[in-house]
Amino acid sequence: MSENDLIPLLERIAGALERLAPPQSGGTDIDAANAFVWHSDGFWLEPIETVNRVDFGLLKGIDHQSGILLENTMNF
Repeated sequence: MSENDLIPLLERIAGALERLAPPQSGGTDIDAANAFVWHSDGFWLEPIETVNRVDFGLLKGIDHQSGILLENTMNF
């Protein structure tokens, strides 16, 4: 196969890949909020303005679970 034959084939492959792949967004500014909701249909994060929080010190009787929660959160 000559180089002249490869160019149209590669252009077809590139076009097919561009149609398959969703366009890249500008990304999410993770400093814009403290929490986000993931939208898998469009592959984007929605910033949440108001987050309902419970002070970690208020969690009683669940020491083992709260330790696991804290460890998992710190891993992010």
